[in-house]
Amino acid sequence: MLFEPPFTFAGLPRDGFDVFGVPDRVERRRAIIRTIHPELSKLGRDLLTHYSDRTARPLHFHLPRLDWPQGYQPFCTWLALSHKAQGYQAGPQLNLGVHADFVSIRLGWDTTSAAFDRFEFLSRHGALAGMLAERAQLADLSFMAYASAKWPEGSRLVYRSPTDIGGAFDEVRRRGVWWELGRRYEIPKSLNLVCSEEFGVTVSKIFDALLPLFERIEGDDNLK
Repeated sequence: MLFEPPFTFAGLPRDGFDVFGVPDRVERRRAIIRTIHPELSKLGRDLLTHYSDRTARPLHFHLPRLDWPQGYQPFCTWLALSHKAQGYQAGPQLNLGVHADFVSIRLGWDTTSAAFDRFEFLSRHGALAGMLAERAQLADLSFMAYASAKWPEGSRLVYRSPTDIGGAFDEVRRRGVWWELGRRYEIPKSLNLVCSEEFGVTVSKIFDALLPLFERIEGDDNLK
């Protein structure tokens, strides 16, 4: 795109992080969707425009419903980019995760996905390992693993390293439910950044760095 229009995303709402502490789970879900999702939708549309002529296949953006499985306790929300119009959670995602105490920009995987084991094998033993390490170094990213925790925490960072790919997978094997390569911004320390227009540019730059890796993984017949 010769002249890319400016992002309409103005940053995450400064008071939006309080909604994760609403005691009633139904009201919490409504508050998250009402307060945070409008800005995530703007960012999703901005990113689709940004990538409209940069990918071989079109991207779709997704926001969660936060009401499944039955009795689910919403503790975070997210914006995900995928080439899949449906079923995006079965594979890798370019994902912006928003939690009460941090925001993470990442290439992420639900480790219960059937394809994750194959991804792990190729990441440990194949050419993919070199690509992961290169992306981490070039974009100042870290390998991270998260374990589940009771609400209000919901998930807990149990491993982080800028270089040790295998360590992140080892931790997933022990107790992890989510694997990612990305950058994490702590709240309230990073509140001024994530609540600014500049943050949309930050997200796009990190996604730009991760996009070749994301498309390499999504296009690998060994992972289908």
